[in-house]
Amino acid sequence: VTTPIFDNVLRGAIMFENYKGFDVMVEHWEDSKKKKKTKAQKENAASNNHDKQEEVDVVVEPKLKITEGKLVGKDNEKGITTINVKGRSLKIQNDKIECVRLPNPKSEKGVK
Repeated sequence: VTTPIFDNVLRGAIMFENYKGFDVMVEHWEDSKKKKKTKAQKENAASNNHDKQEEVDVVVEPKLKITEGKLVGKDNEKGITTINVKGRSLKIQNDKIECVRLPNPKSEKGVK
């Protein structure tokens, strides 16, 4: 869309309905995954800290992730936005979404 007023961010139910099937970029917060300890690491930790029974809680900071795919739909009742990424449906909670935007337009040959 080349209107100067439009900033490529989808807002409102009507815009989501109109742009179904279009390529979109979804900026959303994702919790970083905790690393699992291997059996050897657990044994080493147990043998090194056999006197200490303290458990350390790992603070997991969410990070902003950009996912590209085709917009399938937005369901406000369930609180989920669905996009298709390489043939797989990805459901993202609406409260974790920062914004949904259209990608920058590609220039065509012969246009200056």
